[in-house]
Amino acid sequence: MATTLERPVEPPSARAGTDRGQRPSPAGWAARGGVVVALALISLLYVFSNKEFRSDALAAAVVLAIGALSLNVLVGYAGQISLGHQAFIGVGAFTSAYVISQSNQSFYVGLVAGAIVGGLQAVVLGLVALRVRGLYFALVTLAWGFVGENSIFRSRGLTGGGAGQPAPRPGGFTTDRAYLLICVIALTVVLLIDWRLVASKAGRALQAVRESPQVAANYGVNVRAYTLFAFGVSGVYAGIAGALFASQRTNVVAVDFTFALIALPYLIVTVVGGLRRRGGIVLFALVYILGQQYLPDLAKHLHNRFIIDNAGFVVQATSGVLAILTLIFQPDGLGTVTAPIGRWLKGEPFVFGSRGGAGAEGLSVRP
Repeated sequence: MATTLERPVEPPSARAGTDRGQRPSPAGWAARGGVVVALALISLLYVFSNKEFRSDALAAAVVLAIGALSLNVLVGYAGQISLGHQAFIGVGAFTSAYVISQSNQSFYVGLVAGAIVGGLQAVVLGLVALRVRGLYFALVTLAWGFVGENSIFRSRGLTGGGAGQPAPRPGGFTTDRAYLLICVIALTVVLLIDWRLVASKAGRALQAVRESPQVAANYGVNVRAYTLFAFGVSGVYAGIAGALFASQRTNVVAVDFTFALIALPYLIVTVVGGLRRRGGIVLFALVYILGQQYLPDLAKHLHNRFIIDNAGFVVQATSGVLAILTLIFQPDGLGTVTAPIGRWLKGEPFVFGSRGGAGAEGLSVRP
């Protein structure tokens, strides 16, 4: 029974010897540091050599990555399928906008408020998850998404109705390039929290619940508490993404939060990036948004008027096909590429492929 939860543990002496033998040399660490510095310089060169709207697109990609990481907590770690993430993101966005524009608070207060309210509404939805699972819970989240989309987000007192709610950017970060820095800092914090979460007892318990709630309960895991914990973490991430989304747009309106514009793309990015694969999710979020930016330019060179006029829809359709192919042939998605690189940067040998299977960033191995 225990083998369903963890791999057999090697003797400490054998494991220690293996670790010592695999530690990189000073030249190896220098090579890894050089790769990180090179990537940082290339990113800075890209940002400052392009026009402002490219920075705005990158900020949108970072927000998408944070929202997809939120969905990954539910789908990847807790095993709960969410089809109504537009409500999760929208609650954070409108809360932040309301706090900034109506309560005259700073952007940072709005960001914290969006995270807190996002976490609370997710926990309330999590109480429903304690009674239903699988397809039934997916239908509940789908209904919650449509309630937010068609009812809550159209309340004039909270959201400003059709006119929306202003969400100005913080002082000193009003340009697209400056605001991109705030989004990158937020993404870094979320990635660090998520990394430590998976490496903790709570992260291992979450994935045990995902594999089998009954077996997890037999091992002393409080299934109810950890399920609610997963929803709370997911809601906080979504609240942060929503708050950043609101100020990235500077004015947030209900029509921005639909199933087609939020829930479906976020789910596709999570699946193609790879469930429980943070690096793959972030990478495909960038590809998804930048593809919409560069595809029209490519279509102009090919003299393809259809792609020029419908670049966004082409990217969405292509991504949907990729999601289906990923589920069938490569469940780890882009994580198949990013996970070995991440392990190499942490000092482990470069081994291409999913070491440890689907749980390579989860229950039984280090993230």
